[in-house]
Amino acid sequence: MAYRSGGAEQLDDLVLARRAGLGDRVAFGVIARRHGPAMYRLARRTVLDDGDAEEAVQDALLAAWWHLSDFRGAAALRSWLLRLTLNKAHNVRRKRRPVPREAGEHETEAGIGSDPAHDIIENELVAALGAALAGLPEPQRVAWLLREVDQLSYEEIAAVMDTSRDVVRGLLHRARHRLAERLAPWR
Repeated sequence: MAYRSGGAEQLDDLVLARRAGLGDRVAFGVIARRHGPAMYRLARRTVLDDGDAEEAVQDALLAAWWHLSDFRGAAALRSWLLRLTLNKAHNVRRKRRPVPREAGEHETEAGIGSDPAHDIIENELVAALGAALAGLPEPQRVAWLLREVDQLSYEEIAAVMDTSRDVVRGLLHRARHRLAERLAPWR
């Protein structure tokens, strides 16, 4: 299909989904660029491995390509894609045995002229948050990340996690409580 310069980027998700469902590769490319980063963040935080996260997103995008013709718009396209990603991340994780990671295994580059003491404290806080998140049960971790990082509403999180809004509220409450306990030394 022919578009004016940048025209596909301006379309809303439902129109893009319908066009992609009819085989429009340009529309699907816009969907992938628009929602791919959120899909990757969710997958990465679910499987805790870059390669596995990339595989999960690739699998989710492939499934989306094949099933967009069935998408009716009952849920937001973003929620539908995140649900696919979560399912594919679980599939990838089931195929592999998890490899434990140490809390300090992340790397950051210090900026030129930055305060080394501040950088150390910030790195330790990020590591502590990462360890605290990794210690949460997966449903709590996923709900917290979708809410706090991706800024999804409770209804959107419920759609992604295939549960109710009340369950999401409970998961978030427990996740916040556990994180507060584990990060109490940082207050």
